[in-house]
This record gives sequence, C-alpha cells and structure tokens, in this order.
Amino acid sequence: MAAGWITVVAPYLPEIVRLARPIFTRTPPPLVDLGQQRRNDVVDAQIVELQDAASQNADSIGKLAADMQKTIEALQLASVRAETRLVRAQALALVATTIAALAFGLAAWALTR
Repeated sequence: MAAGWITVVAPYLPEIVRLARPIFTRTPPPLVDLGQQRRNDVVDAQIVELQDAASQNADSIGKLAADMQKTIEALQLASVRAETRLVRAQALALVATTIAALAFGLAAWALTR
C-alpha cells in the first residue's frame, strides 16, 4: 500500500526541489546604517551557507529519488516474477492433487476386484 504513493510521487521529486530553490535567492531590503550593514553582511553570509546547504540537500534528494525509483522498479519486477511463480506452483499443486485423487480412486477400485 505504501509503495503505491511512492511510485506516484518519485518522478516529481526533482521538479519539486527545483521549484523550491528560488525561495532562497531573494534580495534583502536597502541598507540603513553601518551597524545594520554589519548585521546584513552576517545575514548574507548565513544565507549563502543556507543556500549551499539547500542545494546540497536538493541534489541529495534528487539522487535519493532516482535510487528510490530504481528500487521500486526492481521491486515491481520481482513481485511480477513472484506472482508468476505462485500461479505456476498453484497449477502444479492442482495437477498433483488431481493425480493423487485419481491414483487413490484407481487403487480403491483395484482392491475391490
């Protein structure tokens, strides 16, 4: 059940991250005095650090989404193979049960003669 929503969302994760990046690139309001200038310089440095961290996180999330998509595709392929094997096993069990029932019937008939 949980894999269903992941398969729907995974292809859109890189686009969501790309759209979120411009939020961190807004310019600050005009400067007023020297003390304000120093505070703004500190804030600008912090913003640059945050932008770098956000970019690294966005890249990591994109890689994670790609890996997750590959994993989901592999799981889906494995589930299809497992389902095919299960169908074959059920058919084999049905054939074996039918043969056993016929053999039992034949043995019972042979004992009565």
